[in-house]
Amino acid sequence: LKAQIINMWNFEVVDTADPVDNTGLVEMEPMNELWLGKNVSLNFMTKIRDHGQPFWYAQDTNGAIWKLDLTFSNMTHDPERVCTFHSGGIEAVGVSPLTCLMATTALDRSVRIYDFGSNSQLRVTKFKQGGTALTWAPAVVNPEGGQIAVGFEDGVVRIIEVYDPKLLPGHEGEASEIAEINLKQVFKPHGAAVTALAYAPKGDVFATGSKDKTVFFFAIEDEYKPIGFICVPGPVQALHWSPPSHDKSTLLILCENGFAVQVPAPLPEEHDTATTYHIKNLPTQYFHFYSIKSKIKKEKQKKEKARLEWIKQQKEMGLEVEGTEEEEPEEEPLPAIYIPEEPSPILCGFYSAPGKFWLSLVNQILLHVDDVTSFPFEPCHP
Repeated sequence: LKAQIINMWNFEVVDTADPVDNTGLVEMEPMNELWLGKNVSLNFMTKIRDHGQPFWYAQDTNGAIWKLDLTFSNMTHDPERVCTFHSGGIEAVGVSPLTCLMATTALDRSVRIYDFGSNSQLRVTKFKQGGTALTWAPAVVNPEGGQIAVGFEDGVVRIIEVYDPKLLPGHEGEASEIAEINLKQVFKPHGAAVTALAYAPKGDVFATGSKDKTVFFFAIEDEYKPIGFICVPGPVQALHWSPPSHDKSTLLILCENGFAVQVPAPLPEEHDTATTYHIKNLPTQYFHFYSIKSKIKKEKQKKEKARLEWIKQQKEMGLEVEGTEEEEPEEEPLPAIYIPEEPSPILCGFYSAPGKFWLSLVNQILLHVDDVTSFPFEPCHP
């Protein structure tokens, strides 16, 4: 039972309670009660003794641990929130390229900044929607290493900056060690949850992907300026830019439904945004993967059948074949090739070399695509 109020009851009164009618119900008032707040939802408590003084730890499903003094005396201490954390799973994690800072976000609508060098949480900022994607801007975009891009479940992307207030003019030498967050820019490129964010290695283009099956591109200057968007075959699962060592800057788009898409980095001057942001002339390569397990199995059965036929022929000619036993080939018909209706979802992928990338699919072994110009990928085996 989740609660915001802790009630203390007299056990003897409860134990000896006697209903006055046939309902079996007895109404009584608690001895004491402690209200923790409207944003508290307790679901577990345990009692601890410290130097003879009992106190309680309470777990808050909204992401906190409370230390409670339930003595209800004149010396009772106020409730203390010992620590806070995400309530539920963490959706995304990003690490600063220059400092020991880490950022996380979750569907509990918070973005948290940690210093993993001191193992401490520095800052918590709440928003109106849950966070679904996060990445730390590279040093080429923000030389101070303090800029973060966060995507939310309503399609909004927020660019926030983390800074040390002690370094601001007029605040030198102040003792505060808590990081501050400044909201730099907000834009809404998508109509559904943002699922992927990626900066081009040169820091000139920023890409966002969403469950609405679109990828939006932004030019990075003093502000993020929209270039346009493209449509892809499925909800976006991940975005990966080609490394700086590659001759061309391309974006690998991985979709949840098994599609992989590759596009070059769009140039702002080549796309007119006067009437629409939809980019229709961007060269695009589509790759769709499906299971060939049944085909490989059928090929193995054909080879085994041919091998047994050859052994039989050799023995009929009076020749000995070492290392074999008398085996009769099965005359059962070979099974039909089966291709699953739903392709295996893509777990992750990344570039390995120019024109090559690795993919990991659900319930499949790792795939290495070594020629992005060939399609379909039936000749490409795991």
